[in-house]
Amino acid sequence: MVASESLVSFQLSILKILDGQTEGRASLEVIKQHLAILYTSGQEWTGRMRRLAERAPGLDIFGQKLVVREPDVWNITEEGRSFLAILEGRGVATEDIAQAEPSPAGLMIGARARPGP
Repeated sequence: MVASESLVSFQLSILKILDGQTEGRASLEVIKQHLAILYTSGQEWTGRMRRLAERAPGLDIFGQKLVVREPDVWNITEEGRSFLAILEGRGVATEDIAQAEPSPAGLMIGARARPGP
């Protein structure tokens, strides 16, 4: 895994952690605890994040306002939740993913959409 792919994978992990939290928010300490568990629990998580990272090169969760940092807490934004849903194909038809427009940052999400059921 190249360094940029590792960084994207790490950022996706943060998005996933925040997405699973009550109200989409957590302290940095809670995020670190979850990351430690996920990245030491076997290859399944790292493989999953690596596959997602391939679909989101150049991801910048803070620059793209997918996550907002406040003094004591980080919050996933609605844009962050939408980005994850599109990236993972949750609740979106395969055709919608395949036709997704690049974001302002040039991300081509949906370029490798999997066929539907």
